[in-house]
Amino acid sequence: MSYLTYKLLHVVGVLALFLSLGGLIASRLAPSMASAGVARVFRMIHGIALLLVAVAGFGLMARLGLFAIWPTWIWVKVLVWVALGGGVALLRGSEKSARILLVVFVVLGGVAVWAALVKF
Repeated sequence: MSYLTYKLLHVVGVLALFLSLGGLIASRLAPSMASAGVARVFRMIHGIALLLVAVAGFGLMARLGLFAIWPTWIWVKVLVWVALGGGVALLRGSEKSARILLVVFVVLGGVAVWAALVKF
């Protein structure tokens, strides 16, 4: 696949990831949504989005020739990806934790974007 295709898939995966996190937070804060099985759908989207982000991200790395030595910015993005993946487990806590995670997820997304733009 071309660089542009991998980049498009990566961005679509990130959008779906944050859509799923927002939906999971909303279903945690509004229990009536969770009882309707909405949270299950958002967890499925979350898993698919994480896979898409990873596959497209590694495809981009291959296109850029970055497989031998990972620069620091890629390590930062991988750590953010792992944190956003594990964040779903933390959403099973209290309503207060869901409100805190809303801010944490946005900050983590900002860190990932910053790392990709600065490429340190």
